[in-house]
Amino acid sequence: MRRLPALASLALVVAAFVTRAAQSLGYDELFTLWVASMPLSDLIHQANVDGFTPPLFYALVKLLLIVGLVNEDLRVLPALFGGLAAYSGLRAAGHLFGPAARWLALSVICGSAYLFTFAQELRPYSALLACGFYFLGRLGGPASEKSDIRAALAALVATSLSYLGLTLVVVWVLECGRRRSPSQLALVCLASLGLCAAGLEKAVGLAAAGVQSRIVWLQALPSLSATFFGLAPTPYDVRTEVASLILLAGLMAAVWRARAVPSLAFLARAFVICAVSVIALDVVVPIGFAPRYLALPMAALLLLIVGTLPHLGRAGSVIALLFLGANGFAVYRYLTVEPPAREDWRGAMARLDERLGSKGVLIAFPFHHTAVAAHAYAPRLTLAGGYTSRTGPVFWYEPPAAFAGYDFSGLTPLSDPNEALRRLSAATDVCVLSDEPDTSKTASVFGVFQSLGGTEPFSTGDPRLRALCRPKG
Repeated sequence: MRRLPALASLALVVAAFVTRAAQSLGYDELFTLWVASMPLSDLIHQANVDGFTPPLFYALVKLLLIVGLVNEDLRVLPALFGGLAAYSGLRAAGHLFGPAARWLALSVICGSAYLFTFAQELRPYSALLACGFYFLGRLGGPASEKSDIRAALAALVATSLSYLGLTLVVVWVLECGRRRSPSQLALVCLASLGLCAAGLEKAVGLAAAGVQSRIVWLQALPSLSATFFGLAPTPYDVRTEVASLILLAGLMAAVWRARAVPSLAFLARAFVICAVSVIALDVVVPIGFAPRYLALPMAALLLLIVGTLPHLGRAGSVIALLFLGANGFAVYRYLTVEPPAREDWRGAMARLDERLGSKGVLIAFPFHHTAVAAHAYAPRLTLAGGYTSRTGPVFWYEPPAAFAGYDFSGLTPLSDPNEALRRLSAATDVCVLSDEPDTSKTASVFGVFQSLGGTEPFSTGDPRLRALCRPKG
């Protein structure tokens, strides 16, 4: 029994690492790799300018680059954090609900498709889950100064890896406000604000700019089924979402019935605070309801499931097995279903690199997506393209262009991007690539390109990465 958390964690790390190359790096992962490839001072600057992820996670990826790991092999970092999350989750379940709860946690937490998929994503979300499980396990048990201090440290570590970790600080302050001294509360609050200063500045800036042009994929309704079962590429289905909502409501009702159990009441409060925080943030800055932003609510939810199932008797054991089976099927789909959950930038860049070589030009819309993909998979490609910022202007990158992050101070907004496209396309062996989710924008760009004549569709191997090519002359 004592070795169970370690063995289960090791099994998850091995499974995540062995299948690490099943999918290409996605855009967010490629951006992580691009930032981590910079000198340390530039890395810190870029992370602060970007304002969405603190420098620490990028620095950890940089250490792996220094020892020689590249591209998909870098996923060993989230895999290790995923193993740590499984270990922390099992220990938290045992601490909150007794040693016997670890067997249920084995199915619910270690078998979670949500945890597995983020153990394969080169972003800080598996680390955030690890911090979340540890935090909830410490703070949800018998109150003591030692547990409170450890929970505070976990919240600060989470904030140093992802600005979403600030939610844990909020939970800590609300739970410990009456039993910790004002100086301790102030110290934790000031430390957390210092850690996420860049993120707060970014959020305030976007809110002040009155962002209206939400990216299309962020307009999707929140997917509870995606949260329960990970990133399996299933189409949005109202029936599935209603069933997931009923399951969630049933779980919260069961928690209400068992509210005399202090640990369950605490987890319910933590779940509500973390979930409402994501919704509140989306009101100010349109981040959307992508499953990754729900990592901390998910940590509380999984522990709630573990703590609630024993109160259902034999039905609880059956539900745990069904949960494990459903998540196992979700992981299978995630690894095998075509097209894969992540866009196949690896295959697309290889094909375009073979088509254009070092002499042709790849015009990309939006530019920054293709730029970081080419950095990882096709560095010899000559790039140009356009980028529509979230506040409106269209910026043009003249070839040979290099991505400089979300800083447009050295670029001039274009009044007519189509003219630049015509000028370049008329004299160059060129392809146009778009992964813009707004189909009307892609149609407009492709229409200008096709008006030059001689264009033909080019298969990138992924229907979400659409391309046209035109030979010189």
